[in-house]
Amino acid sequence: MLRKILPIAVAIVMLLSACRLGGSPPQPSVNVVNGEAIKVYQSSYCWGNTCADYVGPEEMLKDKEKEIVMALATIKFRFEGKQPTEISLSKTHNGAHSQETITENSFQIPEENGVYYYSLSATWLKDKEKRISEGSSSYVFVVEVSD
Repeated sequence: MLRKILPIAVAIVMLLSACRLGGSPPQPSVNVVNGEAIKVYQSSYCWGNTCADYVGPEEMLKDKEKEIVMALATIKFRFEGKQPTEISLSKTHNGAHSQETITENSFQIPEENGVYYYSLSATWLKDKEKRISEGSSSYVFVVEVSD
């Protein structure tokens, strides 16, 4: 009897644990403070039992419309529901990559005119010390700074 019940119990536990955060990564909203929303695209992720790997932001966004923003604008992002444990932001401009500083889920656009590709990465950890992940996801968007 135990041999019949055990596989079913294990399957139920796995299904419930995969569904705790939902079937797909949460999508953040990204907005210019006191301005318009910026279109965000799903990038690489591992969520539940599924992992997907996408090309880099520049390749992925090359044919997408660039959001026009003012120099030094503040950009704010937020996630609905359970908040990520870790968040990082990287920027690519003219082939140069850099990590950006995030303060209270916001960052500042550079002063120099040009096209900037951003990759926002979020991780949901169930155990920070042991680095046990519930899921992780990256999101990309592109802005153009002009006068």
